[in-house]
Amino acid sequence: MQAGDDPEIGIWSTDRDCYLLLAEHAGPDTHTLETGSGVSTVLFAALGARHTCVTPAQAEADRILGYCAEKGIDTSSLTFEIGCSDDVLPRLSGGPSLDLVLIDGNHGYPTPMLDWYYAGSRLRRDGILVLDDIVLPAVAHMCAFLDRDPRFAADRRTEKWAAYRRVTDGDLRQDWFEQPFYTAPAPSGLAAVPGRALRKIRRTLPARRP
Repeated sequence: MQAGDDPEIGIWSTDRDCYLLLAEHAGPDTHTLETGSGVSTVLFAALGARHTCVTPAQAEADRILGYCAEKGIDTSSLTFEIGCSDDVLPRLSGGPSLDLVLIDGNHGYPTPMLDWYYAGSRLRRDGILVLDDIVLPAVAHMCAFLDRDPRFAADRRTEKWAAYRRVTDGDLRQDWFEQPFYTAPAPSGLAAVPGRALRKIRRTLPARRP
């Protein structure tokens, strides 16, 4: 794609090896979703994936559709959901299971986590989750969590992007006591709670859940 006259809209892209990985796992029989839009959106359309692109900018969607029309790329299996992902993804939660999710939208905390929670919950077993721009703080934090989460297995990683395979399926909802693998430093108030009291909390909280 060539950049237009609007200086606020760029050409969003990642590395070639990431596109090759996307092409490995996307095709006419797959359901895919991405947050953010760009070259990857054109690739999903060209591959014939039943693809959903969540982007806040109608102008980005229009440019991608215009480019695809110029190049003869069929966009009949491409759907744009216009809006911020934290608004859009919850209402899409009842959609079909996904074969691949690309998180490459808003990189500010906590949006990558929200994208993972809502879109990742729709990933089928053995589906692929890809995160771009992993050097950015919020995305790096998400990767640090996924590296420990037994529901995901590391697949591939470069300095720019990382891919994980979903080991389980279903929603990703968990309480803190269901995540013994997550050992980030506790807030100072929690760290001051004696071990016996923490064990009591851990025993009693599950019983209070509906």
